[in-house]
Amino acid sequence: MGIENIVQKHYEKKSPQTVLALIAEQLKNKYTLMEQDEGAVGRGATVLKLPKFKINEKNWGKRLETEDRAIIAQIGENLGGDTPLTRVSYLQNFLDEKEDLQGDLTVGKIMGTLMFLDIFASVVYEFNASVAGFLFEALFAGIFEGYQIEAREGGGEAGTTDAVLTVGSGTSKQDVEYSFKLLTLGGGLIKGSATDLMNGIRKSSDASETYLIGLKGGDENVMQIDFYEFVISKDTWFNWIGRPDIRDDDVFGEVQFTFGEKALELQGKVRLGTTSHQGKVIDGEFKRLPPSKSKAREAFDANAAPLIKTSAANPMVLQEPHNLTHVNGTPVEEGEYLIPGEDYKIVAKTGDEKRADFSKATNFNELYAGYLGKDNPYRFGENKEDFITYISNGTYKKDDEFFDHLEKLTKFGGDIGPGPAGQFKIGQNYMTKQAPNVDGPHTLVLDRAKFESAAKAYTAVIGDKIYQVFTDMANLVEDVSGYYLGTDISSRFEYAQAAKNEADRLAKSTEENFKEVEVDEDTRKALEKSARRREASRGAPPMDMSRGVKSPAHEGKESNVNPL
Repeated sequence: MGIENIVQKHYEKKSPQTVLALIAEQLKNKYTLMEQDEGAVGRGATVLKLPKFKINEKNWGKRLETEDRAIIAQIGENLGGDTPLTRVSYLQNFLDEKEDLQGDLTVGKIMGTLMFLDIFASVVYEFNASVAGFLFEALFAGIFEGYQIEAREGGGEAGTTDAVLTVGSGTSKQDVEYSFKLLTLGGGLIKGSATDLMNGIRKSSDASETYLIGLKGGDENVMQIDFYEFVISKDTWFNWIGRPDIRDDDVFGEVQFTFGEKALELQGKVRLGTTSHQGKVIDGEFKRLPPSKSKAREAFDANAAPLIKTSAANPMVLQEPHNLTHVNGTPVEEGEYLIPGEDYKIVAKTGDEKRADFSKATNFNELYAGYLGKDNPYRFGENKEDFITYISNGTYKKDDEFFDHLEKLTKFGGDIGPGPAGQFKIGQNYMTKQAPNVDGPHTLVLDRAKFESAAKAYTAVIGDKIYQVFTDMANLVEDVSGYYLGTDISSRFEYAQAAKNEADRLAKSTEENFKEVEVDEDTRKALEKSARRREASRGAPPMDMSRGVKSPAHEGKESNVNPL
């Protein structure tokens, strides 16, 4: 007798359709169990056996009406945090603070969080970088009620967007365009098509692209992923896309100053005067203090002028580029002492000017080569500035033609400058240590031992509400698989008998834990119709709808619904 007949016969009077539907669903999906070292589990200890839904990029992020999408969305609804980074923090807190959180979480939140962690770990550990990147996008699209952008639709208004996520809560919910990168820590650059990014951001005045970067490091037992988030917009363009080094350059010009009142900054750090001496200003000239026993000392001391300290003008400030003069324009002579309190003129520092230093900015030179160079003829903005001045002083942020200028460059699809279309390149070290307005790191540690510990701890919270249901279902699926995979009569018979016993336990645990749901008659009919369609889509036998709901005749009786 086949296993399906054993189960059917065993449940002739107990309506086994729901159980069979669950088995069929799990068999057609990828079903694995959280790995557990049986010897590590002490007497009386239990570990929740979670169902593992198949990894499905299309049904998570693109085919939004599928059952797989509905399941991953339900998992997302039970996760804390309403943005990718706050959700990462919630997940880590779930693992670290399980003793404090146990009493505050519903069964649904515990299940959803454990299942998500298990799925995410599978994505990170079991797939190569390229595939994991696509699944990373699909998974987040699913848990944030969003959708992926088809790769062939990239560019144009889609820009470099991988997925659109619905983030925030309540009335603050909004759709945000995200680009995802899952990279090895210390490994590859964050990069993409400069043209696609430009087109995605130029579509409107407030358009932007949010980048979610995961940097992973570790081994098969402990994997740490540091998540960072930053936004690229028109205003932040040169923080990221061909980033030059912006430095403060000194600006020099002629200034009038009073000697002795304010220190001047001269080009080349030249000093205004030479060695200082004490003396007096007598008849308009500075007279140095004579030696104490000299004949000139008596007359010097007798003069009422105050004793001052000054120095002769440095010969270097008497010529270009400083050109020291008296306030009337008369040049200061070599050897002439500068008089405290008198006014002079000189070419000195008048302020600072931000300038772009692209001498070592490789990607900057690659992307904007057509507009660079001392003799470059192109000018930008209302003031017709060279490109470096145009971006250094921020003029480009207010220029409606900024992206029009970029699209003329070969690296952005035009014909000015050398080479084909190019990529922007952002170093990991720059993002993590130097770049402005980066949110992160928010760290998630995928620790096998910690995950098992959390599963054990939260199983105590779940208790008999669903633990037994999933454990019995998992064991039944294993026995069904063993029956079909068996190659000899003895093993198949043993699996068949075990499946019969597991089916019995599964029916009992579902009967005890899945309580009746109280609804009115019209709602009941609508739900029955929906449930039949759902089962039909699975290819399962029609459900017996005589159980599991209450008609109006039962109203007044206490409802007992478990929050799954």
